[in-house]
Amino acid sequence: MKIYSDAVAPAGEQEICVTCGLCCDATLYMHANLQPGERGNLPLKIEAVSVTEGGKDFFRLPCGYFSGTCTIYDCRRAEVCSTYRCKLQKMDDRGGNSREDAFRTVREAVAMRDSILDEYRRLTGRDAGAGFRRIPIELDLMLKEGLADEALAGAYEMLLVRCNILEALLIRFFMSDEEFEKYIMR
Repeated sequence: MKIYSDAVAPAGEQEICVTCGLCCDATLYMHANLQPGERGNLPLKIEAVSVTEGGKDFFRLPCGYFSGTCTIYDCRRAEVCSTYRCKLQKMDDRGGNSREDAFRTVREAVAMRDSILDEYRRLTGRDAGAGFRRIPIELDLMLKEGLADEALAGAYEMLLVRCNILEALLIRFFMSDEEFEKYIMR
């Protein structure tokens, strides 16, 4: 039984996928699913954040091996690291967008995400170490529970709107319709 992936995507995919990292850095997801038998056989930083809940194994994101690019792509890693394909990659496969369009979309999403992370840090004084995916949850909680200073509540609401705009971009270009349905039904 194969317990890890050592597959390398074709060069064309690597150009976009390996340097994008939105699926690795907790922008798209808060965790990545593991295949049966993978736990106990993964790189240390992935093992350290691996969890079993409800009979399913996964590891929490952001991945400790993503630093502007995947640092273990040519090494042993989880199967999901080589099999996950975002909507943007699938569109590229079908000729639905040019490579330049794909790079532009990735740059736009990353710039929006980075701007949101910076604004979150500025407003709250907190680092978003858990990545983008936690920010809308935390902002919503602060607003609902009245934890936001009244003077900052409007800025928190505007940041939450910006999170929703990024979310729409992520859904349109990165999450498949099926993934989105699973995501919102959790």
